[in-house]
Amino acid sequence: MSSITTPTHSRVLPFILAAALGAAACGPALNEVRIEPGATPLKPVFVLTDTTGRASSGTIYGMSVVPCGADTAVWQIAANGSSGAPSRLVYGETPPGYFVSVGPEPLRAGCYDVFVTDGRRSRFRVDTAGRVIVDARRDSSTR
Repeated sequence: MSSITTPTHSRVLPFILAAALGAAACGPALNEVRIEPGATPLKPVFVLTDTTGRASSGTIYGMSVVPCGADTAVWQIAANGSSGAPSRLVYGETPPGYFVSVGPEPLRAGCYDVFVTDGRRSRFRVDTAGRVIVDARRDSSTR
């Protein structure tokens, strides 16, 4: 049981989820995460859709928010199988049918990548005032 709460476990879990996300991404991306600044500083909203942006997302097994260039998530959720994918998520708020496997840690100024099952990476930045700035570029690779 102590291995679940050790710092090593919190570093390994993102790799396990990333591997599962990557294994599911053998074909073209099916899901997309659009990021909105949200009404509260440091609380971005993640909108989950299909790649057209007009329909619901497919199955979402998990989502990770990772500082750009880092190997550990600051927030990571995984599905427990009791509910379908939500259409919107607020950073740090666990949606029904999901559980938190990492974090949420407070967001700090810098760059963050968002990974979702069968989806393209999305990116946002947090400025020194705590405002969320959406990176307009899209990543064509799946994770």
